[in-house]
Amino acid sequence: MICRLDYKVPGGKLVRVSVDVEGGTASRVRVAGDFFAHPESAFDEAEAGLSGLPAADLPEAAERAFSRPDLALYGLEAKDIAEALRLALTQAARQES
Repeated sequence: MICRLDYKVPGGKLVRVSVDVEGGTASRVRVAGDFFAHPESAFDEAEAGLSGLPAADLPEAAERAFSRPDLALYGLEAKDIAEALRLALTQAARQES
């Protein structure tokens, strides 16, 4: 199952999430949008760290991963990425049933 969602952060930017879920596990997670992250390498590491986790744990894991002290987000916060993932997973689950 592939979960995709575009989420407009209230008062902020657009975040686009895509999650490939196989057997309840996130095999690939992508986060993009019209926000900025610095340094990009820290963002990439946070994003990569989400792959292999249970899909149900992604929102909480994403909030922790993108709240790293060495990562600055501009136009959104880690909680916004978590919310986008939660909404994408919920929407995909509804479509499957």
